[in-house]
Amino acid sequence: MTTRLLILLTLHVLTGPLVTGLSASSYLPPQKGLEVRVCQDRDCLTDGGKEALSMIQELSQGSQAKVTTCGCIGPCGNGPNVNVLQDGIRVKDSRPGQSNYYVFRNINSAESAAAMLEAAGVAVPERKVQSVASKVGGEIESTREFWDFDRTTRIALQRLIYAATLLPLVDASQQGTWDQINGVVVPNSYYAFGAAVFVASQFMGTSSQANAVTDDSED
Repeated sequence: MTTRLLILLTLHVLTGPLVTGLSASSYLPPQKGLEVRVCQDRDCLTDGGKEALSMIQELSQGSQAKVTTCGCIGPCGNGPNVNVLQDGIRVKDSRPGQSNYYVFRNINSAESAAAMLEAAGVAVPERKVQSVASKVGGEIESTREFWDFDRTTRIALQRLIYAATLLPLVDASQQGTWDQINGVVVPNSYYAFGAAVFVASQFMGTSSQANAVTDDSED
């Protein structure tokens, strides 16, 4: 029974898709008119999502655009990311070099935010762009550090760790050496080791304090 369970878990780890784990708040019901959804998930917060939200709100003042927040919309690690919807239909990113993605990536400056709004049909006066740019001070700086893996990278690394842990356990079960440490049987030691690896893997991710904020933005 133990061997069969471990084999099934290993196959699941190795063959499962590398999903980005979009949150439930990414699937908010569409609204009429122009809606700009700024991701406030932890990866985008690390990349300056809170500052991007304030910047977009200021640039869109006086327009018909409704600026809201949402959870993860992917692609993690390329934030701040924004979804733009016109009457519930997602607007493609038509900026040069963006290949018409449906998610506006790297909205980290007044210029990129203004270009995003203009792609959605909102004209932003140059004077306002310059004013917001002076407040921001250029591009919004990410607080991501070397070990702050984005969500997709975290999932890939976690699966590698799980596979590296499960495969030796499967082998031990098949060889009849389960729970043996240096030839001594320690009851339930392998279960404890597997559980410890799983729990420790859940702490992988962005450690930046920028993602430890509460959602105090306007809906």
